[in-house]
Amino acid sequence: MQILSADQLRLADEYTIRAQCLTSWQLMERAAQAVFQQLKSDFGVSPKKYEIFCGPGNNGGDGLALARMLANQGQHVDAYLLDTVRYSPDNLQNQRLLNASVAHNTRLHIHRLSLDTAFEHVVDDEAVVIDALFGYGLTRSLGPEWASLIGKLSQHRGPVVSIDMPSGLLADRPSPPGSPIVKAKTTYTFHAPKLSLLQPDNAAYTGDRLIILDIGLSTEQIGIQSKSHHYTDATQVRMMIPHFNRFAHKGTFGHALLIGGSYGKMGSILLSSRAALRTGCGLVTSYVPSCGYEIMQTGFPEGMVWMDGGSEQLASLPASEKLSAFKAIGLGIGMGTAISTQAALRAFLVELSDRDHSLALVLDADGLNILSQNRDLLALLPVETILTPHPHELERLIGRWDNDWQKMEMAREFAHTHHAIVVIKGAHTAVVLPNGEIHFNSTGNPGMATAGSGDVLTGIITSLLAQGLEPKAAAICGVYVHGLAGDLAIQGIHPKSLIASDLVKHISRAWVSIQPAASCSF
Repeated sequence: MQILSADQLRLADEYTIRAQCLTSWQLMERAAQAVFQQLKSDFGVSPKKYEIFCGPGNNGGDGLALARMLANQGQHVDAYLLDTVRYSPDNLQNQRLLNASVAHNTRLHIHRLSLDTAFEHVVDDEAVVIDALFGYGLTRSLGPEWASLIGKLSQHRGPVVSIDMPSGLLADRPSPPGSPIVKAKTTYTFHAPKLSLLQPDNAAYTGDRLIILDIGLSTEQIGIQSKSHHYTDATQVRMMIPHFNRFAHKGTFGHALLIGGSYGKMGSILLSSRAALRTGCGLVTSYVPSCGYEIMQTGFPEGMVWMDGGSEQLASLPASEKLSAFKAIGLGIGMGTAISTQAALRAFLVELSDRDHSLALVLDADGLNILSQNRDLLALLPVETILTPHPHELERLIGRWDNDWQKMEMAREFAHTHHAIVVIKGAHTAVVLPNGEIHFNSTGNPGMATAGSGDVLTGIITSLLAQGLEPKAAAICGVYVHGLAGDLAIQGIHPKSLIASDLVKHISRAWVSIQPAASCSF
């Protein structure tokens, strides 16, 4: 799914109106109807109190149309309209329609909002508050005169639903610190998420739920827009994943090598190895120090164990000529950063760079920490090596950033310079490609912020590489499957209780969701 800038969305709206022979008001009705249906799904159809705050433009027009629809369904609606001298034409049309509804509906009330005085109205704690003040078209931050109203909406104890964008948040650039922005609990956005809705800096405003509403924008115009930002969904992943056939055998699906582990940290590579095999590669070998032999053989009987000469940490890595059996390597999990291990990684990368290998490589955890301490090693990485840092590891690689927008640009420059793929882990995990594209993930939940979750991700991505996916597809699909496994896990496990082993257990259900067995070519 393509993420569009505010200017690109405006063009898509205009094209849709022309291509589908609509008026702009009809497209607004379509958007309001989509919100109306989602509210029914979220809050039911029994009578409730809705307080809808409407701005002067088309986002406010959406709110006015929504007020009419809710009132016609029998809901109690108070619509608050900003008092100004300038309204958009479609906003004025919906004002007229709403005023006509008031005459025969005692549950509908319209009020005028003024910013000249502090907003003194007490919002009903039981009400569903709808923020329809401003959408993606907002071009500058709101001034201090908005602080009273925005603050009152943000402090509401009940549901706060923002339509398209939390009002005050700019769609595709950072909002100035301290500017008034609604703190929504849920955001309903149209067509695709706006870039600012995916940034960790804006978590306080976008809420716990981001719901994308399809309003039927014409895909022809969207397809020719710049494609630098994407939002990964099941449709995209389904097109990338490998398929079975009835003549397949374990060699068909590739052999993955997981390298890591050290005394006290064998759980990391155990999780990663289990995740790799559960994701679908045919064979998994774990390369570990001798202290991990019994742990791996006991905890992962389906896998093979290759022991290093080191007893408590890796003292060497496999020689290049012994890697021909493998299609992908995941390296660094629980490996530690001992001097001997650093030397081993250096020798390994030097040897890889000197030979013509088609091996795909994933670097995680201590592999990344060693890389950041020895930056000359970056030049030795195979093209499109996948790096999977958490925020602190990323900072050690690319440097400190002031905000998420700067972080994106720094990560993009790093990926381009080093011909690497950078997976920025977190909510809406971002896959940054060497060509400048950034793919944000749509799956996952806060319960996945737990020890070992990243080790599982490394195993999943390495497995997909071993199965023959190109690095770009393996990173994008791996992140999606990982998050989906987490989402399926919390259907039966409280997010606070989620552990990394639960993710491994739910990889199969993630595959069922993406590619039901009945659709496989057995």
